Amino acid sequence: MRFVGRETELRELKKIFNSETFEFVVVFGRRRVGKTTLISKACEGFKTIFHLSTKTTEKKTLADLATSTYEGLGEGSGFVFSNFDAYLDYIAQKAATESLVLVIDEFPYLVQSIPDVMGVLQRFIDLKLKKTKLKLVLAGSSVSFMEHQVLGDKSPLYGRRTAQCKVMPFDLSETRTLYGGTEINTVLVQEITGGIPLYVSYFSPDEVIEDSIRRLFFSSNGLLYNEPLNILNMEVNEPQAFFSVLELLAHGVNKQVELADKSGMSASNISYYLSTLQNIGLVDKKLPFGDANKKKTIWYVKDGLFQFYFKHVHPYRVLIERGVVDGTMAWLGKSFATYAGRPFEEICRNHVLSHANLPITEIGSWWGSDPRTKREEEIDIVAKTIDGDLIFGECKFTNEKVGTREYDDLVRKSKNVGGDKKRYYWLFSKSGFTADLLAAAKDNEAMRLVNLRDLFL
Repeated sequence: MRFVGRETELRELKKIFNSETFEFVVVFGRRRVGKTTLISKACEGFKTIFHLSTKTTEKKTLADLATSTYEGLGEGSGFVFSNFDAYLDYIAQKAATESLVLVIDEFPYLVQSIPDVMGVLQRFIDLKLKKTKLKLVLAGSSVSFMEHQVLGDKSPLYGRRTAQCKVMPFDLSETRTLYGGTEINTVLVQEITGGIPLYVSYFSPDEVIEDSIRRLFFSSNGLLYNEPLNILNMEVNEPQAFFSVLELLAHGVNKQVELADKSGMSASNISYYLSTLQNIGLVDKKLPFGDANKKKTIWYVKDGLFQFYFKHVHPYRVLIERGVVDGTMAWLGKSFATYAGRPFEEICRNHVLSHANLPITEIGSWWGSDPRTKREEEIDIVAKTIDGDLIFGECKFTNEKVGTREYDDLVRKSKNVGGDKKRYYWLFSKSGFTADLLAAAKDNEAMRLVNLRDLFL
């Protein structure tokens, strides 16, 4: 897979590696997001030891560290380190007068095999490594572990890092650069993959998008057919229980009490599963914009791949295993347009964040009862700027053009959200806008129309 994007992160890492002093960098992000690729690219041209930690014993870990060191330095064959202190002593000697990059990837696994490793690192950083030219990089896919156990204020390593980098999924423009397909297909690929570069690379711009989906998901040999299970197997125990929670969430069961009822699990178990999935970065919770009533909290699948998989693939595994997929693909063709609307809203929210005239301090969606219509209503996007102005957004991923009716509905619904500052109305449309709405927008500075192409700017 060719290297795409990450210009800012790459530039910062190279600047750090060119430093003449000790540096300690923490790099983290969701599994498969491209951390290792980024670090490897940044390490080009620098003397580097790159160690990939695995779930194993302390003795095997020390042997693997010796092997990684030999591969990076070309010396030390046959070395045996009695403990992690001895290993860091050796590294300190090698970096005493010459710059050296030491990357420990999947650092949480190293901590599992050598429980006192962070205490040892703390002591060596304070007493020895700060005097060297070592560039220490700790990377991990367990976002919660890296944020709390490594960067948190209760960590032995707290306050010692000189830089940190959270590697995020690709935005829409980066996905298009890697994928190379049409605008509409790029939006679909972004929705399905969540912008994870490895998954994006599996899609071919020369292939009909439906054929790509069939090849990747609707075959027992498909590259993404077992990917969610593989991820969960690496992250949690009892993956099947987590599977059940994810499947219910993907099908709209989004409150804790409902999840407990539908799954037959206890409320405490559901709370644990949701918390764990949130720490991994697969699910999240939200409230209606401007509402602090926790009883209204709903949970949802945050990760694009997991949402698509549990909505459209997992229910049909028996048929897929038998190779009978024509019916499921036909059903996908009918249901996907409706499904695509939700992840399209997330793309539109990101556009608001980067294209508002003032910094956004809060963004989300609103739902609730409209006292005027006596109906349950929803606003796709509500955002507040730093000076209190409100932006309301309606997102339409349909084949019909958006017109004045949709604008009037958005203005009406926006009255359910309090605020006395300026109000702006953004309408997003996959298929463009009617002539009447385009004409109205010319004389209305509070209205902004965003078509598919604008999302890539």
